[in-house]
Amino acid sequence: MSKILITAFFGLLSTTANASLTQLELSCNLIPLDYPGFSLDDIQERTVMLDAANPAAKPLFTLKGHTFIVSVNRTDITDIPHILDFYLEVQPPAAAAPVRAFSASYFSPGTGKHHSRLELLHYGDKAEPYPTGQLVFECQQYQ
Repeated sequence: MSKILITAFFGLLSTTANASLTQLELSCNLIPLDYPGFSLDDIQERTVMLDAANPAAKPLFTLKGHTFIVSVNRTDITDIPHILDFYLEVQPPAAAAPVRAFSASYFSPGTGKHHSRLELLHYGDKAEPYPTGQLVFECQQYQ
């Protein structure tokens, strides 16, 4: 192959890889495990598409006064926006502060997967160091 064809091929490959990082499809789950006010009937699952060009927060689930949100957190500063990571946020009822967790990031585009997990813990017995319940909100890159 000539040098021009090789250069054009790698340029096209690079553009294709970069374009795939401008959007990120996530599979998200909400799983209550003995968390007060929630039951296994409250399990939720949803797929969401994040867009580096439009990093608006997207509420996925609203249950029992809690809002579960996912959004792009950081985008690469280049001519083409890239999603570097996203965040999960839980906004509990008004009296409690929101909680946020960031995803694993792409530091080398095209390698690894984005994923994040946020857990709200409940301690029924204040003397016990282990939680008696948890509310798990997690998202991972969709296959």
